[in-house]
This record gives sequence, structure tokens and C-alpha cells, in this order.
Amino acid sequence: MNIEAILTALQSADDKLAISCAISSAGVRSRIDMVGQVKSDSPGAAIGEREPYLREKTVAEFKQELQSFGAAYQGNDFLLVLTHELNQAEYELRYFALTQINIAANEVLLLAEKGELVALREHYHEPEIEE
Repeated sequence: MNIEAILTALQSADDKLAISCAISSAGVRSRIDMVGQVKSDSPGAAIGEREPYLREKTVAEFKQELQSFGAAYQGNDFLLVLTHELNQAEYELRYFALTQINIAANEVLLLAEKGELVALREHYHEPEIEE
């Protein structure tokens, strides 16, 4: 889904509802940590446990953040980014395309129903800290 499709889908949602995300293939359900550029010309949201105090986004806040993206981002898929820890020294960023929005009485769920976009996966090593 691109930004225009997301904003259209959210028109019927109460602006005070909380936003959550789910990635079916990874068995993950989470609030949003951050909305921003996640890849070159790709808007998205980082999900997980990184910044708990930033995780209580409402529909109104989410729509406002989406409207701040420039024209270069408008037609591209909105991605959900999940940090997957491999061990204490390594982690991966895994990307999933947003495919559906479910609006319920108590929350809005951004859903990635397809598998990971493996070609976008990024692998990182934590820097070693000398004591």
C-alpha cells in the first residue's frame, strides 16, 4: 500500500484510536516505534521494543506523519521494519510491505500479510567496545 491508499483507508477511522502493526509471517504484533524513511525513497514504520515512550501513536498522529512525506515517497510501498537479533553481536533489519488496514472499534491494525522482502534484508554487527 502506498501513502495515498493508507490515508484513504484511514478516513473512516476515529482519529483517537491507537495504531498497531502485525506481521503474519513473523508472528509479530507491536506498536509503532518510528515513522520515516526506511529505505531510499521508501516510507515506513519501525516496529518492536526500542522506544516504548514513542509507541502510543494515534490515527491522527499517524496521518499527520504520513502527510509530511514529499512527492518522491507517495507512490512507493509503505514498509514495516522489524529488527531481528541473531545473537549479542549481530542483528538484521527485515522488511515487510503493508498489505491491509483493519479498523476495529478499539484500534487500527496495519497488517503485512505477505512474507519478508528478503532482497531488502540488512545484516549488521554491533561494534566491539574496548574496556
